[in-house]
Order: sequence, then C-alpha cells, then structure tokens
Amino acid sequence: MKLLLITTFLLLSNLAHSAALLSGSKSLGVKLSGASIDGEYYSIAGISFNYFAIDNLSVGGSYEYWFSGSPTVYKATAESTYYVPASKTFRPYFGILYSHYFIEDDHDIETLGYRVGVAYMQEPLYFSGGIKQEYYLSDSSIFSDEDMTVEFMVGLEF
Repeated sequence: MKLLLITTFLLLSNLAHSAALLSGSKSLGVKLSGASIDGEYYSIAGISFNYFAIDNLSVGGSYEYWFSGSPTVYKATAESTYYVPASKTFRPYFGILYSHYFIEDDHDIETLGYRVGVAYMQEPLYFSGGIKQEYYLSDSSIFSDEDMTVEFMVGLEF
C-alpha cells in the first residue's frame, strides 16, 4: 500500500464550519495531518474556506503544504459537501472534490474524488468523521486509486 495515513484532519481541521449550516454561512479552517508515501513521512498543514450556498450545502476550497518528506507537495482542492438534515445533532454528509497536486521537480497530478461521513453538531462545536477517496486523471500518481483516506474534523461556529 503506497499510502498509510497516520493522522488525517485532526484537531483544528476545517475549523469554523457553521453548526447551523445555513445559507450565507462561511467557514475558515486550518488542517493538520500526516501521510506516509513509499517510506517518506509527510507532515501536512493547510487552510480551507467554505461558503454555504444554500442550507446544508457548502462549496469551497483548500490549500495544503506537505513537508518533512521528499519531494515537497502542494495540494489545491475545490470541493462541495452536502449535509443531510437527518436530525439537529447528527448529519450524514457526502461530497465531491477536485484536487491538483503540485509536486516539486515532478509532474503535477489531478484527481477527482468523493467523501462520505457523519457530522455531530453540538453548538458551537462541530465534529465529523468519514472517508475520502480520490481517482487520478493524470498518468502518474503518488497514491493508489484503491486507497481510502480517513478524515476527522473539528469545527467551531462563528
């Protein structure tokens, strides 16, 4: 397996998703995680911004910096996520994403992907967990299409 995700989107990941998830809400987040690719361990730090275009539907993007491994990787992602209003406390979610990996001294990589999971709302906090998988549009890839990534998020309403 090319990718072993050590910690993904832990504490402070996607901070500030609105617990109300109402149209017009905005969020600004910080992402912290790590990954291991072919024996190289990466620390990952990033920032994200989301806007709730309509109730329960966010659109936005993120930018990540993968460091402490070689080569250095930068990742830009455009994403959209829908939170099913199943109850006031628990909300299943699903989304789609497009990512572009900028790899130092190598070819760029483009991916399409999806995410599914469950969010727990306890105003003003937001917790969620789920899986994410990306499929490569480019000839070269740094991960396998079969690798699913586990993601955890903690948010704060503002």
